[in-house]
Amino acid sequence: MTHLNKKIATAAMLGLSAGVVLVGCSSPNGTDTPPSASASRLAAPTATASGSGYADGTYSADGEYGTQDSSIGVTVTLDQGVITQVEVAPHATNETSRDFQDRFAQAAPEAVEGRPIDDVQLDRLAGSSGTPDGFNDALAKIKAEASR
Repeated sequence: MTHLNKKIATAAMLGLSAGVVLVGCSSPNGTDTPPSASASRLAAPTATASGSGYADGTYSADGEYGTQDSSIGVTVTLDQGVITQVEVAPHATNETSRDFQDRFAQAAPEAVEGRPIDDVQLDRLAGSSGTPDGFNDALAKIKAEASR
């Protein structure tokens, strides 16, 4: 069993043991509602039999945080509700903020890949306490977009 399959199987077992099934309102192909301006579907989602409540695919959103209109871009690939890949795109122009966002972007994949999206809520990471708020905001937008 591959490393990814083990992670997905573990996530599926955790989801089943919790007994929680999320049900969304969109059609199986996700075409009945257009993507919002802040979250957009990059790849057409595919239906899964996992009951995760999220359509497989790649999603992207900008997350906002702080008091100075700070934001960060997040792209997530979902497979049966599990984050299989994440990319973080720093948007900061201030040198100090950019440093925090860059360090966060490097640390984020290890912190979230292989975990069910519903289990991800980042706090301080790589010395950054504000950037995780932007990440969590983007993730909430992605969850709403990927919900079935």
